[in-house]
Amino acid sequence: MGNPFRVCVVGGSNMDLVATSFAAVRDCDSNPGKLTLNPGGVGRNIAENLQHLGVETHLITVFGDDPFGEQIRASCRSSGMDLAGSAVYPGIRSGTYLCLNEPDGSLYAAVSDMDACDAVTPAFLAERQAILDRADLVVAEANLPEESLRWLAEHCKAPLAMDPVSVPKSSRLISVLPRLTLIKPNLSEARALTGCEGPQETAEALHRLGIPCVLVSLGANGIWYCGAEGEACQPCIPASVINTNGCGDACFAACIRAYLEGMDLCAIARMGQAAASLSAEYAGTVSPHLNWSGVLARAAEAI
Repeated sequence: MGNPFRVCVVGGSNMDLVATSFAAVRDCDSNPGKLTLNPGGVGRNIAENLQHLGVETHLITVFGDDPFGEQIRASCRSSGMDLAGSAVYPGIRSGTYLCLNEPDGSLYAAVSDMDACDAVTPAFLAERQAILDRADLVVAEANLPEESLRWLAEHCKAPLAMDPVSVPKSSRLISVLPRLTLIKPNLSEARALTGCEGPQETAEALHRLGIPCVLVSLGANGIWYCGAEGEACQPCIPASVINTNGCGDACFAACIRAYLEGMDLCAIARMGQAAASLSAEYAGTVSPHLNWSGVLARAAEAI
């Protein structure tokens, strides 16, 4: 049986350099540890997770014209993503994400170089209107230029989901918030978007703007969800944590699949936490072992 849903993801693709220290990170010093290299990027990660979760996924991105770019494209093709809407532009440097983790896999600090996303312009997107029009849902993320996010909000026929990515980039979403169906900021991003403080206040403020499904990530404290069905905190689901890099992207992908399945908001948040739990048990950015039946099983264990 074919994939039941079709999602188009518009966003960044890059190479992740993940360094994990063997001991607590020491500032201004060399920290012995282990370095891994994996294809990443918020958009690309969400797309690969969706593909693993049984969703037909089309990725619209610009790949770098360099060896990293070819590696990233190859990984996308091997996962089954449709790249008909993506492109390689001469002279474009691949995006890179460098992070330093504590021994338990939690993030200590990171630097993101996503200039390649600037090539995803409104004109670039307009040429791919037909691909966007065939989607059951469109996902975008704030590494894209603000004018491109506005173009998507004005021209997409399908429901629109967005990830704010980071506090500095979250402001790019402010003008399009009333058009969104789903949003998954962390608490710092939600504060930047609303001017409110706590998870309940920020989630309610975003919902009042007209967003039906608001999911505020609280890290180890779970997800505060808010919508017409009510609001509450969905706790984290226990995991044998190896690496937390990419857990948020797995979470959002599972929330999207659950939304498309017609699940209620509580179940959507629970599926997201189940996917994050499974993702944390893999050393790389996206777990090749993630699948929808596994998410359902992990979520059932938590009830």
